[in-house]
Amino acid sequence: FYREMLRLFSAQGEEKRTEITALYESANWADYAVKVHALKSTSLTIGAEALSAQAKELELAGKRGDGAYIRERHAALLRAYADLCAQLAGI
Repeated sequence: FYREMLRLFSAQGEEKRTEITALYESANWADYAVKVHALKSTSLTIGAEALSAQAKELELAGKRGDGAYIRERHAALLRAYADLCAQLAGI
């Protein structure tokens, strides 16, 4: 079951990163917060605590409309997410 969860997390990664990026590019911080909240939760579910913590900080920034904070840390979140998905792809 856990392996299937990891496969699903990895398989959906590109689509989810695209959605997060679109919201980032449109500066739609409220919806961005919702998407990174989902990433926070699914990351924590599979044990990716560091990625979950990054997503949590960006979720909170989105809720308070802190675009500057998001702009500083968005790229690092996406890199960490992509790296994790790549690592999981072989499972």
